[in-house]
Amino acid sequence: MLFQLPVFLLFFTSVLLTIRLVRDNWWQKVILLLCSVFFYAYWNVHYIYVLVFYIFLGVLSCQLLIQRQRLLIFLVIISLIPLVFFKYTNFLLGSIGLDMKLNLGLPLGLSFITFTLISMMVDFSRSSKKKFTVLDISLYISFFPHLIAGPILRSRELIPQLSKIKVSWQNIVYNLPLFSIGMIKKVLIADQIGAYVHPIFLNPESHDSFSLLLAAIGFSIQIYCDFSAYSDMAIATAGALGIQFPENFRSPYLAHSLTETWKRWHMTLSFWLRDYVFIPLVRYFRNILPYMPIFITMLVSGLWHGANWTFVLWGGLQGAIMILEKYSGYERFVIANKYVKPLAIILNFTVWTLLLVLFRNPSVDMAMSYYQALFSFHIEPITAKEFFILILIVLTLALHVFDSADYIRTRLMKVPLFLSVPIMAMIILGCSMVAAQKPESFYYFDF
Repeated sequence: MLFQLPVFLLFFTSVLLTIRLVRDNWWQKVILLLCSVFFYAYWNVHYIYVLVFYIFLGVLSCQLLIQRQRLLIFLVIISLIPLVFFKYTNFLLGSIGLDMKLNLGLPLGLSFITFTLISMMVDFSRSSKKKFTVLDISLYISFFPHLIAGPILRSRELIPQLSKIKVSWQNIVYNLPLFSIGMIKKVLIADQIGAYVHPIFLNPESHDSFSLLLAAIGFSIQIYCDFSAYSDMAIATAGALGIQFPENFRSPYLAHSLTETWKRWHMTLSFWLRDYVFIPLVRYFRNILPYMPIFITMLVSGLWHGANWTFVLWGGLQGAIMILEKYSGYERFVIANKYVKPLAIILNFTVWTLLLVLFRNPSVDMAMSYYQALFSFHIEPITAKEFFILILIVLTLALHVFDSADYIRTRLMKVPLFLSVPIMAMIILGCSMVAAQKPESFYYFDF
């Protein structure tokens, strides 16, 4: 069930009305749990057992960790088994030279659910107050706004809020602007650019350098608008229920280095990797190889994004550049010289875009073909379609500085409601009708 489609709007309206009518908090949580299971099953009912397994494992792990904290590592390994099996089996078989593939589909949101569960296990084992309810743990894992593509939540952030579920006109109106902007970014920007980008990446040799450059930049815009749109709509959806989600993006294309980019891009993943991968590695490598934690963390980030050597190489190159930034003092230099910062932002966006070519291609060979054709400097006259895509890119980058969840909500709330609410409702319904003509999945659903 895609956020931008009419069926979700109908589903979510029903959820809001039901929660509004039911005032008892326990029943509100039960209803949200059932709605979340339905939401997941709507995509593919055959994988509902995966979600049920994670809910069961989450409740069981909390009970076991009360008695034996040493079981944490074992429980984390158990939680990773479905992810490794569904996502990495074929990759591992191919990597060891076995010419065989299993017909395995990837359950929706598997990586996000796994990371959500692991963070709960680790945080619960560290907590001095080991109290939980089966209903709270079940809803934390399955809560539908973040179920499929994040943000990756922490149990200490979400679970205390479950006792304060509230549907009110104020909550709905406050979050309506963010949902509207998410609709615009997904339907009118990401999907339009994606339709141009896709055929060019399939056959780069038949396109000129300008088209390839435009497609590369376009993909940078597409993946940002697509994923940040989902995050915006997830934050707004939860907000309408009285639940506050953490912001997942903060104008990442204004970053002056890759190190800063990852503090602004998919921040809940970045902070998860920092807390559960990077910091433990720092403790281990501190006196031996001080830069190794950066490299390993980015390799993990690359492998999390996909079971392909292109993702591993993409993550490794990101890590190597971040090490170079830290070792050379590049960030300190840029921060100390404000006139250099605009150039650093342009340079960083260029590096990010070139690396995304590797991220976007299904194989290293195809990525090399893309780079070769890109730097052939064969240029043909610009077409009307390319001009349209160029305008979308320029407009998106020009408004990028304002693309913050809190900024969008607070600024648009200053517009009189009798004007803003009808306009935002028309935007949401209009975009939903457009999306229904040719539904496009969110790009990060594949991860």
